[in-house]
Amino acid sequence: MKEKNSSHCFVRTDLELLVQLFRQFEDKGITDFRELENFLGKNQLANFDDLVQFITGPDCPDDIAIAAEEVLDRLRLASPKRKAVLTSSVEVGNYLADKLVGHKQEELWALYIDNASHIIAEKKLFQGTLNRSVAHPREIFRWAVIYGCSGIFIAHNHPSGKLMPSSSDFELTEDLCQVAKMMKIDFLDHFIVGQGHYLSMREEKLV
Repeated sequence: MKEKNSSHCFVRTDLELLVQLFRQFEDKGITDFRELENFLGKNQLANFDDLVQFITGPDCPDDIAIAAEEVLDRLRLASPKRKAVLTSSVEVGNYLADKLVGHKQEELWALYIDNASHIIAEKKLFQGTLNRSVAHPREIFRWAVIYGCSGIFIAHNHPSGKLMPSSSDFELTEDLCQVAKMMKIDFLDHFIVGQGHYLSMREEKLV
């Protein structure tokens, strides 16, 4: 991953992110594997499920939680499940449904593609309760310009598993359609996912 500078955002390389996480462990007195093993035992972290629960819970120091969450996100992006080219809405929907399964907070993701439908990048843009004022099109299309993409898919999850779009979902979709036309970037679909399933607003003729 290359560094990209913008007006208020700096994308760190994977190496820099790992170095930051290791330094945060050192600040907590964990400087070798034995001390790390003791830390895991003290917090009863016996498997990766326990580790994820700890990172997302109240007992994990904030600085470690933030860096660890970002590391986990990048590991998900590196998953071999992602194809270089997603050729149908079914493939995109299933990929995103699998990606966001088990996430307890709402997240909004964007997939950026080139003219040949190759995935240039995918990015989590918002987390928490999503509404029209928070999930603003300018952030979605700012990264579209940075990546130089020709098309965008967006997706957000409903942790409840209910896939019915809300009024805010419709408003955001309409805003994105208008901005896409103005910027001549294809807005391809808006997916709502939850508990391993998805709804394509394009397939349901809601876009």
